Amino acid sequence: MPRSKRTRLTDSPEFERVYRQGAAYRGRLFSVHAFPNEFGTPRLGLSVSRKVGNAVTRNAVRRRLREVFYSTLDEAPGSWDLVVSARPAASEASLQELKEEFARSLRKLGETGKVGGVGPR
Repeated sequence: MPRSKRTRLTDSPEFERVYRQGAAYRGRLFSVHAFPNEFGTPRLGLSVSRKVGNAVTRNAVRRRLREVFYSTLDEAPGSWDLVVSARPAASEASLQELKEEFARSLRKLGETGKVGGVGPR
């Protein structure tokens, strides 16, 4: 799947809808909120607060989280809005640790039945 604006959440009301109505996974590195959308493709929204670090660190975390998301797009059927809120530990985590936690979050959300079929196989 190509990287495009179509795969991103950008508006505050979209984030609010996912936070309020979606299912949540809370992990050590980040939390993931998920809610179905009508666009036919998964979309990602990122929330990286100043607690994570300075601007350079926050942007690096955003880049790595986007990379993790795009690497799982082909394996994640369905159309879900996902909002990932990074925790300070995410700035110290390796890309592999982020991928493992993201896969775990999708599996857990899938087990709850809220995000059916999402996650690596």
